[in-house]
Amino acid sequence: MAKDVGGAGGIGGTTEPVVEAVNDVALSEEVIWKSRATAAEEELEAARTRITQLESELGNANDAVKQVERRSEIDLELTSAKAVDLETARLLTEVAIGQMDAPDVSVAVRDLCDRKPFLFACKSHGVHVGGVSMGPGGPGGQGASSGDELESMADKAKVSGDRSELLRYLRVRRGQ
Repeated sequence: MAKDVGGAGGIGGTTEPVVEAVNDVALSEEVIWKSRATAAEEELEAARTRITQLESELGNANDAVKQVERRSEIDLELTSAKAVDLETARLLTEVAIGQMDAPDVSVAVRDLCDRKPFLFACKSHGVHVGGVSMGPGGPGGQGASSGDELESMADKAKVSGDRSELLRYLRVRRGQ
């Protein structure tokens, strides 16, 4: 006579194999869930590491953008102040801004123009080339009209980007 394995038929049947099967299923499900939890924790840690890395890259990119914006603002201010040597004036302006409590580009450029007028082609002091003033009141008794003409030639050469305009401007400037 066969034993009742399921326990649904007769009274004398045993239920031990069913209990063991339920325990085995419970154990295997527990192992599966533990392995899934471990994998999820590893993925979470990898995601946290990637987020930290991306935040660092974002910070670096923001710093680079701020530097480019600051440089652009400095170049704009120096160009409006008619800087003769843009690179030197930019470096000196950046140093001055770095020493300020509240950085202000326009204040730094004005201060630089007052401290080092030879870097700027302002009407009050002219362009200084090799110790000789090439602006108003410079050598040869040149007046404001020839300085204005020279300045307009320089602007035309700068705006057009044409080499012949630049050479024409330099010849006129050298001849004065």
